[in-house]
Order: sequence, then structure tokens, then C-alpha cells
Amino acid sequence: MKKILVAVDGSERSKKAAEKGALIAGSLGAEVTLMNVITETVTTPASGVSSSMSIETLQEVMEQKEQEIKGNAEKILREDAQYFEELGVDVKKVMRYGNPADVLCNYAEEKGFDMIVMADKGHGGVKRFLLGSISDKVVRHAQISVLVVK
Repeated sequence: MKKILVAVDGSERSKKAAEKGALIAGSLGAEVTLMNVITETVTTPASGVSSSMSIETLQEVMEQKEQEIKGNAEKILREDAQYFEELGVDVKKVMRYGNPADVLCNYAEEKGFDMIVMADKGHGGVKRFLLGSISDKVVRHAQISVLVVK
């Protein structure tokens, strides 16, 4: 096992998956990529935006929201990378946009990963329950091994 993709979303269970991924990577000397998939997109203005707002101001508000979303993803990656760094494991941090299951499976296949490590549940609650969990979709569709951490 040479390449491991670890999916993180900032949830407590995701942190457990990062810890487990770090232990596995450390014991195998594997190359690791930590990935956060951003599902939120800024297509409509934030609440409280006035209809009399100029296009320029609206664009600024949307750009600010986009920066907040990216900043949150960067924070998640930075925090979870610490588990790897503590064990002396180099870790690459990647952010992508889209459907998490699709993005993870496609990225893993394109980049030749040997395994995906992820939590059984992350952020999502009832919506995720109704649509089927991301981990379930990844397990069904990935062309490689998937370790689901509880």
C-alpha cells in the first residue's frame, strides 16, 4: 500500500478517520493526501442582502462568502494534517468542489490511490440519512479498498 487518500470534513468522526489514516500511513510508509470536498457553492447572496444592492456590492458579498468557505476547508485540512505530522508522515492537502462521493472516487482512480480512509458519518444529519451516506456511496462505487472508520 503506497498511496492513501483520507477524506475529512471537520466532524469528530472525520478526525478519528484522520487519526487512523495517520497510524496506517506511518506504519506502511505510505504517501498520503488529505482531502476536503466543499459541497457549498455561492450561487445566491447571503441572507440579509438588500434587493437595492449594487452588482459590485453583491459580488463583494459573494466573494467574501466564498473566502469563508475556503478558509473553513483550509482550517479543517490544517488541523487534521497535525495527526500525520506528529508521526512524521508527509501529507498533501487538497480541496475540491462537488459531490463528495463522486469527487473522492474519481480523484482516487485518477491519481492511482490504493485506499480511501473516511469516517462512517460526518456532517449532514437528516438530509444525509434520506439521501444515503457518502461513505456508503464511496464503498459501493470506489474501484479500490475503502476503510470506513467508526
